[in-house]
Amino acid sequence: MCDSLIKKAKKGDRQAFTELLSAELPKLRRIVRRLIGHPEDSEDILQETVTKAWTRITTFEEKSLFSTWVTSIATRAAVDHLRTQKRWRTEAQVAYANLCASSQDLSGEVMTAMSDPEFSYDVQQHVAYCFTCVGRSLPADEQAALVLRDVLDLSSREASTVLGVSDSVLRHRLSAARTAMQDKFEGLCALVNKKGICHQCAGLKMAAGATGAKTLFPEIDDFADRMAVVRAAEPGTMSSLHDIFWRRTKQIEDAGEGSVEPLSGCGENEDASKA
Repeated sequence: MCDSLIKKAKKGDRQAFTELLSAELPKLRRIVRRLIGHPEDSEDILQETVTKAWTRITTFEEKSLFSTWVTSIATRAAVDHLRTQKRWRTEAQVAYANLCASSQDLSGEVMTAMSDPEFSYDVQQHVAYCFTCVGRSLPADEQAALVLRDVLDLSSREASTVLGVSDSVLRHRLSAARTAMQDKFEGLCALVNKKGICHQCAGLKMAAGATGAKTLFPEIDDFADRMAVVRAAEPGTMSSLHDIFWRRTKQIEDAGEGSVEPLSGCGENEDASKA
């Protein structure tokens, strides 16, 4: 069936192409969002992918699966976009939290999103958001290697094919990305350090408690465990809040605003403050 659709699409049958691509769109959207995060930027890249795939379908030599071919187009479009963007500070979320704490407008839109009946706190969704946000501080090539291998669980061969690099180059980028993410998460992510800002954040505890979340933060022993949480996460009940986070964080990082020192109180240990 797939071979028949490919032949038709290569002859200019747009309906056949649409049918082929529709089966891949959920995966492509997931890849792009895991790399980019920002909702509008992600959708722009997805549309760019559709356009490029259609205009290049006649060049598809069928040496690989159609899925791998179109995944390569989407991933490379996302990486190209990231290369044109300012790399974010590791502590981008801290800067946003500080500005949010001192602005009624910024804090008000967050509270509005959290009060929506559709909102429900989900620890996996929030950790996945955090992971992608911190990932924006990596070189784009390293971030892509990490997402393809450790988040999307592609094989080394498929990931290197998608990125158009050798296995050795992929291994080098993946090793660098893993090391950097372990270092960058230290002190920020509650799944590494119980003093991390999310673990101590009263706002997140309130959100979790208000929505009946049974466990705010799971017990995580190492990087592999943390990646398993990220890998299992899917967009859902926190999407509207995270979209606000993405839009505002991009504005703040593009402008270089906000202190990366935890000034807002978000990272304070409440027990210690009461002592």
